[in-house]
Amino acid sequence: MNLENQLATYSNKFIIKRPSEDTRQYVYRILSTLILTMILKPGQRMNEQELSSFMNVSRTPLHDTFPKLSRNNLIDIIPMKGSFVSHVDKKRIENFAWLNEQICVSVIQGIFITDAKKAELDILYEILSQMSYNHLHGDFLRTQRSLVQFYQHLFILGGNFNTIWNSLYEYESDFFRLYSLALKDPIYYKEIYKSFSSLTDALIKRENDLACRLFSKHMEYMLNIVDDISSENPMFFNEAII
Repeated sequence: MNLENQLATYSNKFIIKRPSEDTRQYVYRILSTLILTMILKPGQRMNEQELSSFMNVSRTPLHDTFPKLSRNNLIDIIPMKGSFVSHVDKKRIENFAWLNEQICVSVIQGIFITDAKKAELDILYEILSQMSYNHLHGDFLRTQRSLVQFYQHLFILGGNFNTIWNSLYEYESDFFRLYSLALKDPIYYKEIYKSFSSLTDALIKRENDLACRLFSKHMEYMLNIVDDISSENPMFFNEAII
């Protein structure tokens, strides 16, 4: 399947350009989403003509976003050859898991400090319900989007740290691509869903220490499945590069 046909499958699932975005911001958001959700696969060439056609923009703003994508480890720019989606790096996953745990535990503690209302916490249940629905119907793109929304809402509840979350999501590209692969496996998905459901239960019950322990346990689980997922998908990880 060529890139044009590959992207056509998702043409109705992406939000159009937001009023607050200029063209380069829009292009970056769409490209980063395509990569983070593994629609654009690691090692795949970034075909500027087909990508610009998909987003209905010129090639100039698209090309201008490549340096930022490269800085966030989303693509590799190889002189005289072109730009390619970066392979998932297992070492970066290990580092990001530690960082993610430190930040998110602080966010969880912030939820208790700000004394978030139950109605606001209940939104986490609604997001999980949507994630379950999407997974049941085989819509893995929206399944991952629900997971991202869960994280984002945690940051909002913890003190409206939405800007921090957006930066963290981009910075932890390898870790969230690991999520993308894991969510397609029913066994991994079940454990991920169970982790977030238990975490939400603890937040609703105002059990701060338990919520922090549950999140730390979830990070440990994600690290434990890295080798298995990379073995099942060797072409997507940096070890596949010869």
